[in-house]
Amino acid sequence: MKKVPFKVQVVNLSKTFSSGPILALQKVNLHAREGEFVSLIGPSGCGKSTLFNIIAGLLKPDEGGEIYLDGERREDRRGFSAYMPQKDLLLPWRTILDNVILGLEIQGVKKSVARKEALALFPNFGLAGFEKNYPDSLSGGMRQRAALMRTILFKKDIMLLDEPFGALDSMTRSIMQQFLLKVWEEFRKTILFVTHDIEEAIFLSDRIYVMTARPGTIKAELSVPLPRPRDPHLVTSAPFVGIKRILLDLIQEESLKAFEEMSVVRCPSSVGLPDSVSNPPQNP
Repeated sequence: MKKVPFKVQVVNLSKTFSSGPILALQKVNLHAREGEFVSLIGPSGCGKSTLFNIIAGLLKPDEGGEIYLDGERREDRRGFSAYMPQKDLLLPWRTILDNVILGLEIQGVKKSVARKEALALFPNFGLAGFEKNYPDSLSGGMRQRAALMRTILFKKDIMLLDEPFGALDSMTRSIMQQFLLKVWEEFRKTILFVTHDIEEAIFLSDRIYVMTARPGTIKAELSVPLPRPRDPHLVTSAPFVGIKRILLDLIQEESLKAFEEMSVVRCPSSVGLPDSVSNPPQNP
């Protein structure tokens, strides 16, 4: 039987920023199969967004790191994936219809053709009747659905979703999670998903990677053997809670490391401080 290559594979990837210098990522290894939903969680500042920027071709990794897409090593990865950041980034001077076709226009599709294709999807995304509205007239959840439609319309097999629901209230967030799964099941894209929310990662994913505090690397990989389609009541089930307990232990350890590192940066030692500060007078 012919071995099917991973849709996305990251091998020994590191990234150093010259200012500092700062080692943001260190020998990251991960993969995603075709049609798989994979989440990354970890403490703030561990390099999750940096990793996405590298996969998308917006940043270059350090020498020695490799990224394979569809089994082929790619140096220029721009245009191979659709990237949805936390902010919806809808253009305020464009209608919702003209916002969601932006990717198609960039790819050279005529506006009339792009609009016709996008209009067919508005009912699927719960936005029928809002085609001519402008972004400021939509709720946060509606704006995120428009941003997700725009990402789908890029027509890429790989989707990078970087905390797309992070700014939403808990109720809207829950609705959007269910909506995303519905869209994923319909279009069956390969999704890499960044989140700080453990329950969100479990509810959405086939597998979860846990990243360490900076420099970010993979601390653990967990499968999520929960049935699909996922029902919201699943979050109270014993298997769900068991996975959550494991992830909480892993994340808490790394979050403490990240907090301690920030404390050291913000509260440096007394070296170089005036004597009045480094050696305050003692009470008699």
